[in-house]
Amino acid sequence: MDYSKFIASVPDFPIKGILFRDITPLINDGEAFKSCCHDLALFAQEMKADLICGPESRGFIFGCPVAAELGVGF
Repeated sequence: MDYSKFIASVPDFPIKGILFRDITPLINDGEAFKSCCHDLALFAQEMKADLICGPESRGFIFGCPVAAELGVGF
């Protein structure tokens, strides 16, 4: 799936010169979100991850379902 069409670009936010990438459209679309988490889980599995870490807010959004799919801790 092409996830780029689910990520909005907001120029000059929060300050001029920054291009903010908004993931709200991705997490708002159930199929895209599920597919993204699945693809991340496949990558983590390839890397032989035995624990998933989500160091900031976006990490929690994606990390928890990835950990659950893999059956590992978060």
